[in-house]
Order: sequence, then C-alpha cells, then structure tokens
Amino acid sequence: MSYSAFQIFGSQHLITLLICLIAIIGIPLLLRNKSNSTSILGAKITAGLMILHEVTQPFYDVYLFGLPWQGELPFHMCDMSAIAIIIFFLKDNAPKLLFNCAYFWGICGATMALLTPDLEFGFPHREYFPFFWGHSLLLLAVFYAMLVFKHRPQLADVHKVIGTTFVLLLIVFVINKIIGPPANYWYLAARPVEGTLMDYFPDPPFHLIGTIPLAITLFYIAYLPFLIKDLFSKKTTSET
Repeated sequence: MSYSAFQIFGSQHLITLLICLIAIIGIPLLLRNKSNSTSILGAKITAGLMILHEVTQPFYDVYLFGLPWQGELPFHMCDMSAIAIIIFFLKDNAPKLLFNCAYFWGICGATMALLTPDLEFGFPHREYFPFFWGHSLLLLAVFYAMLVFKHRPQLADVHKVIGTTFVLLLIVFVINKIIGPPANYWYLAARPVEGTLMDYFPDPPFHLIGTIPLAITLFYIAYLPFLIKDLFSKKTTSET
C-alpha cells in the first residue's frame, strides 16, 4: 500500500493537532473539580496508559514497523519526560524535580514533536497514530498535574532543569556513541527528517551550537506564562 508524504501544517496535520489539543486540555479540565480519589484514580489511569505505550512502542516499532532497535530504547527526551511524570504520579512524595523535568521537556519537546513531526508518511500509515498518541498522552499528563493537582514550576526550577538536562545530554551523547548508528537520541548524532528548526543549523555535531541556546530559550518561554501570572497577581494585590 502506498502512502502520501506527511505534510507539515497540511489539513490532515491541522485536524490531528486540533483533536490532540482538545484531549490534552479538555480531559484535565473535566476532572479538575472532582473528588481527591477521582483525581488520583485519573492520574493512575493516565500513568498506566503511558506505561503501556512506553513498553509496547519499541516492540511494534521494531517488529511491525521494521524500525532499527538501536533507536527504540527509552532514551529520547520525550521518553524520559514520560518516565518522570509516571513516577511522579505513582510514587508518594515524589521529588518535584520529576514534575519540573516532565513539564519543561514535555512542553518543549513533545510540543515541538507535534508541531514538526519526525514522520515520513501521513495517515493512515501505521506510525502516524502511535506518534501523536504518545506525545499527546505526555502533554495530557503534564496538564493533568497542573490543572488537577495545581502543580507548577518556579523560576528556580528552570535552572535546576537546565542543569539536569546538561548532565543527561552528556550521558545520552555517550549512549549514542556506545550503541552506534542509527542511534540518534536527543538528535545529537543527526538531524530529524526535513521540516524542523534544525534544518537551519550547521551539520552535526555543530548543530548543538544552535540547539543548546534554543533549548534554554524554550525553557524560559515555557515558564513565561507563570511569570506573567505572578506579576499580574502581584500588581493586583498591590492595588487592593
């Protein structure tokens, strides 16, 4: 069966993004005023769906889609973000750093993935649905933590996540080297398919000269809504 090439911001992509957005925001909004037990149950169900996706994805990517196993280990940033929010949902008194990493990696990484998917073919190609399902589920979990459980990052958390990201970047770089091609976790070894911001950066590994400042900038942009909210609240309080 032949498939049409995936077209970024084509009608198919835009419809998919709309469906994803409705689920990511709508489900947490529906559950944010429910009882504590219902909220906890919702979090556990979300974590369970994420575990199911993370466990099964490598198998169907390799055995059904024919993708090389070297790129299917859970070392992508979105995988690490998913693992962080899963632990945060399931473990009592989990470190807040797990939520913070899930927030910044998820908002920046998964949002970028949805907007500029690393896909060659459009729907109904068998990679299409799992790609959007997995990344949307991650963002849904992050918004669930914010809208239902009222978690949010602070400015100091941005710096902690940046530091954590740099440490993991070095580890992932070594992992890519140990596994060898076509391992390309965090896109440290090569660019994704055409149609991303990395198209405008130098060839790897010099693309890091552009991607590292871009990632840091995106982290601060992801924090910007909370900064604006805090400034607005402070101004409102001072006027009353």
